[in-house]
Amino acid sequence: MVDPGDSGDPATVTMPGSASERIRAALCAPTRPARVLGVFPAAIYLADPDGTVLALCTHDAVRLPNALVLAGRSTASPFPALAGHRHAHIGDGRVCIGPLRVPAARWWTPPRPPAPGDADTRRAGCAALRTALEPVRTGLSADARAHLADLGRHVATDPDRAYAAALRLIGLGPGLTPSGDDALCGFLLALRLLAPDPAGGRHASALGARVTAHAPGRTTDLSAALLGHAVRGDGCAQLIDLIGAVGRDTDVIPCLRRLLTVGHTSGADLAHGVLAGAEAADADLVPAIAGAPRGCGGPTELPYPEGRSAREQRA
Repeated sequence: MVDPGDSGDPATVTMPGSASERIRAALCAPTRPARVLGVFPAAIYLADPDGTVLALCTHDAVRLPNALVLAGRSTASPFPALAGHRHAHIGDGRVCIGPLRVPAARWWTPPRPPAPGDADTRRAGCAALRTALEPVRTGLSADARAHLADLGRHVATDPDRAYAAALRLIGLGPGLTPSGDDALCGFLLALRLLAPDPAGGRHASALGARVTAHAPGRTTDLSAALLGHAVRGDGCAQLIDLIGAVGRDTDVIPCLRRLLTVGHTSGADLAHGVLAGAEAADADLVPAIAGAPRGCGGPTELPYPEGRSAREQRA
């Protein structure tokens, strides 16, 4: 097979990047074709034949845990010129799409939050986040909020009911990362990272294993991949920072503001998931998430029924 990275075409452009350790195995495997899932000014999303999803992004883009990051900013992004290229290659330490070659020149590890504080500290952090989220507009419909409440209510006591609620959230909403998936990512991460004892981690792992088994085909490829990363404790820095702030009851408002810059409503949806997961992590807390927020409804009602596939959502 001809190695696409060895092209003698003078138009070939090489731009080294910094790659997440979470995609090292996929990047270092032999070169194979990849599908282009989407091309945006700050990022390109690709999937290899095994279903591994990789985000090729600029330095100022949201750094997902599966990202290969260029040094340049989105103002000088080479991605818009690649919009017509639907095929790419991944492997042998690089990504190739059209004339662009991006070798992994260095590696980075997705962040983890500091250890959470005691019960009173975590509860104060939850209260601060709950208050700050009241006026925030979200993509979650009233039904999605009810599913999230059911998830938090039953995750520690009734795994089947919790899973049924999670399943209703998967793929709920339009876009590359539907709102239901974003909330579920925030929930799984907060439950795993803020639980005061190992039981919370076990609940998150057991639920996460079922979610990742059923997410493919029910949501987009990118969103299914991010759910898988959340199950393993990985998320973008803005999300991890908020979870850490809630656990330590410090800088909750500044961290929430930074997370709200992610996507159209993704940041708000992730934050609502964090609140639900943080409250569920403490068995003595009664989740205060059943009612629809003031920012919910109207133009942000989600038009897609639960369980629609990624292809149907994109149609």
